[in-house]
Amino acid sequence: MIILKTIALYDQTCSLCQETKRIFNKLDWLGKVEWISLQEYEKKQSCFPFRKEDLRKELHIVTPSNKIYKGFYAVRRLLVLLPATFFFGILIHAPLVDRIGSPIYKWVAKNRHKFLRKNCDSGSCSL
Repeated sequence: MIILKTIALYDQTCSLCQETKRIFNKLDWLGKVEWISLQEYEKKQSCFPFRKEDLRKELHIVTPSNKIYKGFYAVRRLLVLLPATFFFGILIHAPLVDRIGSPIYKWVAKNRHKFLRKNCDSGSCSL
């Protein structure tokens, strides 16, 4: 399978995930990222075998070279791809930043039902 864009897998039932996608899409002036909902991804046969539980816990991206990034590392990679966030993305590639960034990402993901003052109707944000 040849991928020409970075693929970002997000949960379309999660309000925080939807907002993340909306913001990144506004900043993706060059069209480098294709967002695919987990729900759509799970219906198709794919060459990337992700577990359902893992997909719902953190953002997953697949680069054109088929490299997989998850969570904080996925967000960091996306930031470098976009012109508006490129320099910030480079800054958070500094040594040891992931020791702070990764736990923060995991905390936000775990508590996502508290953000944006929206509830997840399906319960998917309670993971």
